[in-house]
Amino acid sequence: MIVQASCPMVQGREAVRDQCSDVLSDESNLAARIVERVYFPETPQQVAQVVVEAAEAGVEVTVSGGRTGITGGAVSRGEGWLISLSRMNRCLGWSQAPDDGEPRIRVQAGMRLDELSRIVEEGPLAAGGEGSPAGPRGDLSWIYPVDPTERSATIGGTIATNASGARSFHFGPTARWVTALTVVLADGRVVELGRGETQAQGHVLRWPQGLDAGSVRLPRLPWPQAKCVAGYRIEEDVDLVDLLVGSEGTLGIVVEAELALTRRPHTILSLFTFLPGKGDGLALAARIRDQAGLRPLAIEYLDDSALRLLREARSGGADQIPDFPRAAASALFLEFALESEGELLDVVEVVEGLLAGEGGRLEDTWAGDSPKEWRRMKALRHAVPEAVNQRIARARQRTPEIHKVGTDLAVPDRGADEMNRIYRTLLSQSGMEFALFGHAAENHLHANLIPSTRSELHTAVELHEELAREAVRLGGSVSAEHGIGRLKHGLLSIQFGQEGVEQLKAVKTAFDPDWRLNPGVLFPERVR
Repeated sequence: MIVQASCPMVQGREAVRDQCSDVLSDESNLAARIVERVYFPETPQQVAQVVVEAAEAGVEVTVSGGRTGITGGAVSRGEGWLISLSRMNRCLGWSQAPDDGEPRIRVQAGMRLDELSRIVEEGPLAAGGEGSPAGPRGDLSWIYPVDPTERSATIGGTIATNASGARSFHFGPTARWVTALTVVLADGRVVELGRGETQAQGHVLRWPQGLDAGSVRLPRLPWPQAKCVAGYRIEEDVDLVDLLVGSEGTLGIVVEAELALTRRPHTILSLFTFLPGKGDGLALAARIRDQAGLRPLAIEYLDDSALRLLREARSGGADQIPDFPRAAASALFLEFALESEGELLDVVEVVEGLLAGEGGRLEDTWAGDSPKEWRRMKALRHAVPEAVNQRIARARQRTPEIHKVGTDLAVPDRGADEMNRIYRTLLSQSGMEFALFGHAAENHLHANLIPSTRSELHTAVELHEELAREAVRLGGSVSAEHGIGRLKHGLLSIQFGQEGVEQLKAVKTAFDPDWRLNPGVLFPERVR
């Protein structure tokens, strides 16, 4: 039954299953078995009320947003309560940065990325609009540049995982754009945090208003020299905002955020270039990334296995996948920020020269700066994981426990060539179907293993761990954008060692002594 209370909720296992079953699972295909209550707060105070009541009742709390994550972080693990932030989706206002006057927007955590983009692009900051900044830059338009694949993701979810996406090479991940947070702590306190207000010194974070002990000692663990969202950000001088961003809701519940915006480029040129068998797409990606004068926003790679999967999907009736050259053995999706027509010609000339070095041609390249062309290119790039999921769905009809095993590894530039060789060798030796694609500019590729039997599933899991160990050996990370969630606990010890994991648990305990918030996320249990 629906209980009318100060915080709207659905109570009772059967009522939850009947009335809000959609919040019991996410894109990981993990699903909750039992949830006693689902709350739908609309204010920070209502979230705080639920957290206090959960503490009094001795139950755990799971937080759910857009449910687009693929590591199960939004799925309750047991007989606890679930807080859905779906109704906390309002824009709370605008402000300007005190140093340079550039705009900021404050929103609730449940706002979707696509809605945020619409508000920013059509609202009071639209170029020349009544609310656009005064002075010589008043004719500019603005964007929130974080661009994970799932535009239905919520702001709170992207903050919880420090989401990035194809353009993070240029714009950086979510943390770069978060200037303030409103957070509900494990004891129900609602706190306001501004970037620069609270920073660790020598790995000691002093925060009397948020920690019972007043301070917490952060682990001195080696941090990867590549994109990383595994565990907590633990540099010796880390800002408290950055410690919370990417903590997957285990240290506090983000309910509101102030976000910085950036100027929209005058033109974004999109290219999708297809290389013949003799061409090396990853080598070309590195040359484009390092070429002086180019300003790529994104460099996305598809290898021959990914293109083969797309061809097979098209031949099987997937007409929504755009057709592309049959001779292509690898491909790159590129985006460049341009400020003039003259710059456009210069970029095309430079890219044409680099293409020729790998046997590529402009004739085998899609190009455009219109939304229609951009959507066609993005549709081809995004069709790869969708085609993988279709293969997995068919395999699960025969063997229900089958699931995709996908890597999320990144390495520093110096280790990229070796990691690419390791990918090719180990994936080919596995004997199973796979697709290799991802964010080439940041040496952050996704190897999607597609097992068809229980034996292949076991092999895929072992191979994932072996690839993760190789990435760490090369100075990289086991999770560059998806997080650990409830499905990748084993990777955390590969990254930091078991003793390092125990030190990270101590940080969790300092913020959440009873381990009530998002239990099972990051860590499977509290003690050894």
